[in-house]
Amino acid sequence: MSGLVTGIYDIGCALGAVVAFAFGERLGRRRSVILANAIVIVGAAIQAASYSYAQMFVTRIITGTGVGLSTVAIPILQSESLPAHNRGALLVVQSALIIIGVAVASWLCFATLYADSSMQWRFPVAYGLPKKGRADEARATIARLLDRDEDNEEVQGQLTEILEGIAAEEAVGESSWKEVFSNNNNTRNLHRVLLGMGPYMFNQWSGINSVCYYLAYILQEYLGYSQSMSLILASVAFTQYAVFSWPPYFYIDRIGRRWTTIWSSLGCAICMALIAGCLLVAKRANAAAAVGFMFLYMDCFTLGILPVSWSYSAEIQPLRIRNKATAVGVLSHWLSNFVVVIITPIGLDSIRGNFFWIWAVTCVLFIPLTYIFGVETAGRSLEQVDRMFMDNSRACMGLSKSNTIVIRTTAADEQVRYKQFATHHEKM
Repeated sequence: MSGLVTGIYDIGCALGAVVAFAFGERLGRRRSVILANAIVIVGAAIQAASYSYAQMFVTRIITGTGVGLSTVAIPILQSESLPAHNRGALLVVQSALIIIGVAVASWLCFATLYADSSMQWRFPVAYGLPKKGRADEARATIARLLDRDEDNEEVQGQLTEILEGIAAEEAVGESSWKEVFSNNNNTRNLHRVLLGMGPYMFNQWSGINSVCYYLAYILQEYLGYSQSMSLILASVAFTQYAVFSWPPYFYIDRIGRRWTTIWSSLGCAICMALIAGCLLVAKRANAAAAVGFMFLYMDCFTLGILPVSWSYSAEIQPLRIRNKATAVGVLSHWLSNFVVVIITPIGLDSIRGNFFWIWAVTCVLFIPLTYIFGVETAGRSLEQVDRMFMDNSRACMGLSKSNTIVIRTTAADEQVRYKQFATHHEKM
């Protein structure tokens, strides 16, 4: 039952992704985010007042729907509004703030450990309450983002590049749901949808939520720690997890998304193998070592797989289907999360420590998959990413050197590029 109560939230998140797929383009990015937050607030308020499993099930689905919708809209909004030269670093902030929330929630759970009532879960839940042909508006928005006048060459250059990208896509007709899953055009939509799903699924099939959702339970039931010590250790783990979510800010645009994911996957695989090895023999020293490797595993995950998984899909999708394509990726993420959360208690009860070998193997598989299929988005504008797919028809794009180079750009480089683009367009 604990696995189902925990996992039903992920079904709500998957439902939110479906809502984004169906209505996200009509709502727009901003209204989608506002609606998502409103749904989460309502769901959390009702959840805090729940008195039965049935109420808890329904409210976790409601809350999850809001979260699922926001996990589609926010990465798209960010990727579209951030400059290419440090887009990855600024996207790291989102994932880091998520982990800070996880750490705060863990400490709140420990703080209510000795509450002899439903306050043990009510307080942590309640605590979390608190292209449409409008070029002129687009120009004004770009000017605000760049802190420039609307008639500035850089503003005009960026707007012109975006409008030309839209025109190129619209030349082949109106967007449809079928188009999301079709490769019969030069934008290679299906290819990009599948590629965008990869990091979302890496996120879950790395085993991160086997550890995060059940860390205190694992420490108490399988490693022999007391309830209070298990909650303290889990809270400390999530705190350092939050701390280690910030370093990618300084390197993700320098070494790129591909190698960030590859090195992170290697670290996660080694840690999972060591955890499984430590749990082969039930000794106190082995249990302590397993705890240490769980801490290290979470660090390896948040240093690479985490920030890339929440930004990559929105970066590589063509504008016309960006909302639907990202929603498909988010749907795969939350459905995978549901499966992981459901099978973890079963796997631990059945094969105990050997369960972690599964995650060690899947993490190893991420390395060749990323190397062969992954393209590099660091330093490229979203329009440049579009052209990369249009100019390259092979499935294994990661094997082409031109698709894997990290472009080192600065704010000054982008200013020059957009001014040149505007000047060239005026001459035509």
